[in-house]
Amino acid sequence: MLTGPDPDFVEPGGGRAEGFSTNLASGPFPLGKPEEYAVAKAKIFPDEGGPVILEIVIPDEIVALAVNTWFPLSQGVVQFDADFGLAELQARWPEFLNEIIPVSEP
Repeated sequence: MLTGPDPDFVEPGGGRAEGFSTNLASGPFPLGKPEEYAVAKAKIFPDEGGPVILEIVIPDEIVALAVNTWFPLSQGVVQFDADFGLAELQARWPEFLNEIIPVSEP
């Protein structure tokens, strides 16, 4: 969390993470509310300390690099990938991490 997204992270099942998904704070939330999504992801990654929400504040010029036909801002998801803002996000990550918010499982 403190060092930023790692596109080479190997997820359970062997797939590389490749990118980093975020949601606009205002939504919409097509993948579910952030709290629900955090709990679901924590179940997939049980050895990582439990569910949290990373609150990050990213400048509009970097968010704009991630916006494309597949991921318009209107859907609420900002997907940082190679050639779509991931390198810029990684380079300045320490500036963006605002808060780590623990989420209680229901």
